[in-house]
Amino acid sequence: MSSLTIKNLNKIYNPGKNEVHAVKDFNLEIEDGEFVALLGPSGCGKTSTLRMIVGLESITSGSILFDDVEINDFSPEQRNVAMAFESYALYPNFTIFENLAFPLEVKKNSSSEISKKVGEIAEMLQITNILELKPNQLSGGQQQRVSLGRALIRDPAVFILDEVMSHLDAHLKFQMLFELKKIHQTLKKTMIYVTHDQMEALALSDRVAVMANAVLQQFGDRNDLYHRPKNLFVADFIGEPATNFMKAQYSQNSTMKISGDLQFSLTNEISSELERKQMSEAVLGIRPQNLSLDPIEGEDYIQGELVINEFLGERSILEIKSGETSYKVLTDPQKNIKKGDSLKIYYKKENVMIFHPETEDLI
Repeated sequence: MSSLTIKNLNKIYNPGKNEVHAVKDFNLEIEDGEFVALLGPSGCGKTSTLRMIVGLESITSGSILFDDVEINDFSPEQRNVAMAFESYALYPNFTIFENLAFPLEVKKNSSSEISKKVGEIAEMLQITNILELKPNQLSGGQQQRVSLGRALIRDPAVFILDEVMSHLDAHLKFQMLFELKKIHQTLKKTMIYVTHDQMEALALSDRVAVMANAVLQQFGDRNDLYHRPKNLFVADFIGEPATNFMKAQYSQNSTMKISGDLQFSLTNEISSELERKQMSEAVLGIRPQNLSLDPIEGEDYIQGELVINEFLGERSILEIKSGETSYKVLTDPQKNIKKGDSLKIYYKKENVMIFHPETEDLI
């Protein structure tokens, strides 16, 4: 196993004219045996970062270190990094046993050692019954397990998974999340999971590195990202349904006015910070999960009219309109309310997030 340190990493394509700065001043420290996700939308720089870690892409500037040893000039083979890809990349003419054994054969391991290691990996991934089959005889989920097994069998220092679940249906993806988590807990290897899917990242990882526009926006665990997002992008990208954002004006009585009679109360801490910075305008954010139809003692409330009741079985997403402002509420299944009903929506002041209107940083 290895720790991974990335210092001031930059990647520029086509330097000079028409250059593209794909990764900007990226810094990250991944502990030995940690499971970390690189999360972000397409084009954010996560794949370029991944390729530089593996050695498939040259580094414009900065350093990558395994266990405090700089590997910038190491070839991919010297880095001992194993990868599993979005495409399964299995050899179609090989049996599953032969696909798993191939990395060990390249290393010239003995046949007895190969058989032992293939058996161990196959048992862990629950694919012992398909070792004599070929890839075209397997389901997508089985092929993905074989792809993982072929990477794991190399006993790598760092294990990288690149969008490995994008081809799986929802039910199979849910199963694979549990399997991957168990594999990591069993092997305790350093793993980097590259994805655009926040659900996968949050479910699997010890910590998540959120990227956007070639820049690392925030690196933290799920509680940090969800409850203390560093900026508006992270607050918007993390969480489903998406966070409600509203342009607001600060009032001296510790409230943010949205429009008409719609206003949110603030904690004393946030109010003091707004007054210290002499901010009169800001962006208010509150998650649909933190709005409720059920009153709790000490909570504040706003009032609105039901526009849509989207019933999803185990929950409902309500679209509420207060004056000219619309926002969403996530609640238990609500079958007895209908369009046009007037509702009280309860919230806690500590769940109200305020962002700077220009820098978009959390206040």
